[in-house]
Amino acid sequence: MKQDEFRYRYIVKVGSSIAIALLNMIIQFILPRALSVEEYGYYTYNLNVFTSVVMLANLSTSNAFIAKYSKRNQEIGLIYFYLKFFAIVALGLNIAVFIFFKCGISGNAFAGQTIEIVLLGLEASIMSKLLTDCISIYDAAAISRFPAILQIILKMTVSVVIVLGYFANRLDLTFFYITQTSITFLIIVILLYAIIMEQKRVYQDKIVHSTKEYIREFYVFCKPLVLAIIVAQIFTIIMNWALMKWAVAVEQAMFGAAWQLNTLVAYVFSPYAELSKREFAIVSSQKKILKIKVDQAMKLMVWLTSYFAIFIAVNADWILPIIYGNKYNDAKIVTGIIMVYTIYQAWGQIAGAYMIALEKTKVNAVISILGQAMNLIFVILFQIPNVFFPNSLGAMGIALNYLLANMVTSCVSVIYIYISLEMSSRKIILNHLASIALCSISAILLRYMCNALFFENALLYFIVKILISGLIYTCIFLATIFIKPELIGVNKITLTSIFKSNKINRN
Repeated sequence: MKQDEFRYRYIVKVGSSIAIALLNMIIQFILPRALSVEEYGYYTYNLNVFTSVVMLANLSTSNAFIAKYSKRNQEIGLIYFYLKFFAIVALGLNIAVFIFFKCGISGNAFAGQTIEIVLLGLEASIMSKLLTDCISIYDAAAISRFPAILQIILKMTVSVVIVLGYFANRLDLTFFYITQTSITFLIIVILLYAIIMEQKRVYQDKIVHSTKEYIREFYVFCKPLVLAIIVAQIFTIIMNWALMKWAVAVEQAMFGAAWQLNTLVAYVFSPYAELSKREFAIVSSQKKILKIKVDQAMKLMVWLTSYFAIFIAVNADWILPIIYGNKYNDAKIVTGIIMVYTIYQAWGQIAGAYMIALEKTKVNAVISILGQAMNLIFVILFQIPNVFFPNSLGAMGIALNYLLANMVTSCVSVIYIYISLEMSSRKIILNHLASIALCSISAILLRYMCNALFFENALLYFIVKILISGLIYTCIFLATIFIKPELIGVNKITLTSIFKSNKINRN
């Protein structure tokens, strides 16, 4: 497997992400219809909580591993060490959750769920994290096509089994978890076997340091991040627990429906952020080139994310019934808030990629702790009954929490990066506001136009409205970028050359 160019890797990643997103839509179309609103709430709760639990136990070692491996592809010992560490963490989590549940320590943390469902939810999160890390190994080695194909196969297989289970009236949480976990595990085995065999073939004299050396190296990298990781993930767990305790499982389901749309949009920008880690790391000593790459990444991500997120936010009441059914109409406000959060999430991921690539872990930790301090304030204000809000704001509360805290931390991160690179932070902020303004104005005006043309509120008309407004909205967006490509960090010559090279490649 040869290394691919960055543009090719991004095209492959985005192409596969779009395919995965479409397949995931099938799952998200079926799952809320097969499960009750309460069961879907449990699914969302388990997903959010156990994702944070796994991240907490990982202690940012995955970031250390990718940062090191991006620069030392020949060192297969890094892969061996990380896999051993991950296996120990996974085993420890299973034992801890089992004891936690069996000894009755859990209280109402998993109220209404059996231990089998809880453990299966944990396994699904563990496998999901390991799959992400395996994909990152290939990204660090500049290999894209093979893992992309396997990811698509994974989603296709899961989608087919879920559809069959639904029509056979067998689809429940147990069926879903077992299907997803078992197929994901198989894909992971294939990915790991392929990359290890390939690295052994390419680098005959494989480098394997002692476990103590790797522990020391990872410790130096992770030490500044540990406190931030612990605080961040604990607060995420608390936010979801508070939503379940002071609201109801239905509110968790509403938040889950909105969050799944966030996940769909993330399939577009997350690949770029992951690939950027390697690109930033490689040119870390070349400040001029680093400036260009960072500026392009920041501008491209905010415009691309705004394009998707703003359209979904404005038209949430049309989109939700199509994907989830009428049971989730109450999630439209939460969806709007989460979509705005998604824009800052994309910015934050690019900033995080920069921090990890240049090993600025202390700065990253300080900014993260700032975010968690704000989370504490917002959890108390929005989710726990208080003098300002006698009743919990439920799903809206956790959405506002995510938005406000992330808005501050991502902006602080971006400003820090631009100042440290001696670039204008004012210009990037104005560029960011311009993307939101243009997309918002276009989406709102088109919504009013479509409502005037098709005033009926039926599913078919929702689809028609989305198609018409979406087409015109896309044309406005593309025309803006073509007229002023500097908005996404390129000039007209570069943009034209991209289109010409793609045309040549197709021919």
